[in-house]
Amino acid sequence: MKLTATITLKGDLERLPEYRGYVNRLLDEEENGVSYTELHAAGQLEYRLKLRGGIPFPPFVTTSQAFPELIVEVDWIEAEEGRSGRAIIQNGVLREQAAQMHAPAGSRLQEVRADTDGGLRIAVSCVRWREGWQGYVIAADQHAFFRIVGRAGACELSASDAIEAEWAERWTVESGQATYVELDPRDPIPEDALRELDAIAQEFSQEWIWFDESPPEETVVERQRFAAYGYPVRAANLRSEALRKVLRPEEGGLALSSFGEDTRWIPETLLRCWLRSTT
Repeated sequence: MKLTATITLKGDLERLPEYRGYVNRLLDEEENGVSYTELHAAGQLEYRLKLRGGIPFPPFVTTSQAFPELIVEVDWIEAEEGRSGRAIIQNGVLREQAAQMHAPAGSRLQEVRADTDGGLRIAVSCVRWREGWQGYVIAADQHAFFRIVGRAGACELSASDAIEAEWAERWTVESGQATYVELDPRDPIPEDALRELDAIAQEFSQEWIWFDESPPEETVVERQRFAAYGYPVRAANLRSEALRKVLRPEEGGLALSSFGEDTRWIPETLLRCWLRSTT
C-alpha cells in the first residue's frame, strides 16, 4: 500500500514554532521512521508524507492533545488502489472522517509535449470524473485545474486561475467553434473534486516538473543538467531525465501520450482553447 498524505496544522499563529517542534520530535521518534517534507505556508504548518503503510496518526493526535486549540487536517490518497480520504482531528478526537473511491492511477491519461530546446509546451494529466474528465494542465509559465464535459467538437471546458479553488473561465465548443467567457462570479470547485485535482497536480508535478522558484538546494541537479544540455530555465521545467530518456521526437519537438483515439480530443481542446488564451 502506497499512500501520499498531506497533513495541515492550524492554530495560534504565535505558537506555530512550538507546534512544529513538538510534532517533529514525535515524528522523528516513530519506531519505523517517517519520511516527511515540510511545506509550511503563512499561518499554518503543512507536512507531505509518502508512505508504504498507514498514516502515522499518533504523533499528530498526541500533538492535538497537548495543544487543544490546534486543528489537524489530514488528506490522503492511495492512487494505485483508487482511494482517497480526509480526516480532521482536534484535542485528540477524530471530528470528521470520510473516504471515497475514484479512478485508479492506472486509468489516468497523460500527455507531455516539449520543444527541442527542452521548453515545456504543455503537459496534461486527467481522470474520468462523473460525467466528464478533470485534471491538471501546465505550460512553461501557466498552470491550472480543468474540467471538460462533452465530446470532440461539442464540449464545455472550465479552468481555474492557477490552482485556485474556483473555476475562473469557460469555453463552450459547438460545431468546432469555441466561445470564451470569464466567469463573474467565479464558480467554486466542490471539495471532493478539489481534493482529487490537488492530488493529480501534486503527483504529476513530483514525477515530471521542477520549478525555477523552488529552493536552489532542491533543484541543483536539474539546474546543472540544464546548463550542461544548453536548455534555458523557465518558470516551469520538465525534469531532465524525462527530456532525455522518456519523451520521443514528434512533430518537430518531443512528446509522450497515453490518450487514445477516443480521448485525443481532450488535450487537443486544451491546446486550442486554454493554451492559446495564455500565450
